[in-house]
Amino acid sequence: MSSRLRAAVVLGPALRGEVFGPAQWEELAGLVDVVADCHDGQALALHPRRAEIDVLITSWGMPRLTEDLLRELPSLRVVVHAAGSVRKIVSDAVWARGIVVVSAADANNEPVAEYVYAQTVLALKDVHRRSHRIKSETGLPPLDHIPGIYRQTVGLISFGSVARKTAALLRRLEADVIAWDPFVTDEAFGAAQVERAASIDELFRRAQVLSVHTPLIPGRTERLITEDLLRLLPRNATLINTARGAVLDEDGLIRVLQQRPDLYAVLDVTTVEPLPASSLLYALPNVMLTGHVAGTVGGERRGMGRLVIAELRRISGGSAPLHSVSSQALLLRA
Repeated sequence: MSSRLRAAVVLGPALRGEVFGPAQWEELAGLVDVVADCHDGQALALHPRRAEIDVLITSWGMPRLTEDLLRELPSLRVVVHAAGSVRKIVSDAVWARGIVVVSAADANNEPVAEYVYAQTVLALKDVHRRSHRIKSETGLPPLDHIPGIYRQTVGLISFGSVARKTAALLRRLEADVIAWDPFVTDEAFGAAQVERAASIDELFRRAQVLSVHTPLIPGRTERLITEDLLRLLPRNATLINTARGAVLDEDGLIRVLQQRPDLYAVLDVTTVEPLPASSLLYALPNVMLTGHVAGTVGGERRGMGRLVIAELRRISGGSAPLHSVSSQALLLRA
């Protein structure tokens, strides 16, 4: 009998090819025994070798690991999720069984931070508004009142992994980065060379570009960003949201953008996805909708595959994974 970990991979064919290229799949197969290669959760629940599985490798589209499904996986002790949030797949039964849950969110977060950095540069160059004006006015607007990319104030709402990666990128711009997060220590802010906002109101008043990184935590962060807060934004400010649409009061955002055409919103996420055809966000000239392109797409997803393989190598060698998620930590993250 092999002493190697026995793994089940639950990925659709297209997604598997994006997460694990041929070389990575070969590396994975050399590290663990892939005893089940399934396209979905139903195939896993019916697989003849399901009782042998030690490790479950999942990604987007994996069904929730309920008590009924876990009953079919009596040997399961590790779940490695090649995606961001594990909130939709874990259940209380997972924690009750003592199953280790590992997330590749850190790798998924890299492109998000790059996206926010890019949109910040465009905002400070006034590209969003300027592009619209050039087309609507059929001419070149003056270059007055463009802040420029250097030494501007950029605000971050919440200071988790994506926000910290974004702050590191913003050092290229010599930006004054200020963040608000009541759950992060002063030491963490200091280590990142980021100013801690005394209040969320202060953050909104000061930021020329404000980027939202707050996870959607049921009962706690829905509509955290209110209409009143949005009205505090300085003239010509830009709001960027790559977190979750529901952390903003979307109706309030629409009202503010209608009444303040100087503001601009770059929304990679919305409360309802896709938006209904009647949504005013489609029509507002000071809104850019990018439809979930900030997270990993295409070849970017290989980074998650590399993280999964590195974590499995640690686990196989008897070491603790670096990217495990606890039930308590999940209360404060997406």
